[in-house]
Amino acid sequence: MKVGASLAMKSLRRLVCISATALLSPQFAIAQEIQAYTEDWPPYNYVQDGVVTGIATDILKEACTNEKIQCPVQLVPWARAYKTVQDTPNTLIYGIAKTPTREPQLLWVGPILPRTTWIYVRPEVASKIRSLQDLNAFKIGMIRGEASADELLQAGVSQEAIVLFNSNSDVIRTFKLGKIDVLVNTEIGMAMNQKNFQIADDKVKRVMKFFDGGGIYFGLNLQTDHALVEKLQTAVDKMKRDGRLQTIIQHYTKKY
Repeated sequence: MKVGASLAMKSLRRLVCISATALLSPQFAIAQEIQAYTEDWPPYNYVQDGVVTGIATDILKEACTNEKIQCPVQLVPWARAYKTVQDTPNTLIYGIAKTPTREPQLLWVGPILPRTTWIYVRPEVASKIRSLQDLNAFKIGMIRGEASADELLQAGVSQEAIVLFNSNSDVIRTFKLGKIDVLVNTEIGMAMNQKNFQIADDKVKRVMKFFDGGGIYFGLNLQTDHALVEKLQTAVDKMKRDGRLQTIIQHYTKKY
């Protein structure tokens, strides 16, 4: 074998060894793309001008950008998003409450936002509601698979009182038509619903706090590399410390 050819072969073997070592190193073992799913729940996640945006969406995009992770987002009905992420590696659902039932089903990053929900009703029925048990006499609009539905059941509200829908828009449209009586939402969530669906302040009444002290998270498929989960948690923690997370929140909440 000629000297030139021998050197070329040695160089090629060296390159192959370096490439193999790199591919086996931790930074390459981590999936650098994760498919994210969410629902229509303004102002946390919603579509504007054909692009998914919102408070939780912006937090996710910023965190992924910081850690050089590709995070394409798809907005689908909540129940479908949750099932997809449970069944599919390297997927993420966001804008999700971490409940005791859900906790073992996903890997968690956050909390990214606080979660306090309230009971909102049509003014015509407000005087008849003094406790959660009084809700059993009315129709409560809920998104299929959302945490608040389970929390109502655990609080003693009857399954027969809960009317399930596929999306936030369906719930609010039906409420505006007077076909359901009760909603559960956060303050800024309800404020944006009123704006988007032109529901005047005298057409909805907040009667009581429902759930307080929880948080909103990113939830990842159980087979996701734990190093990727740690990278996202590190990014969220850093955003909290340097104020970027609060800046995103204020960008949306100052409108309401």
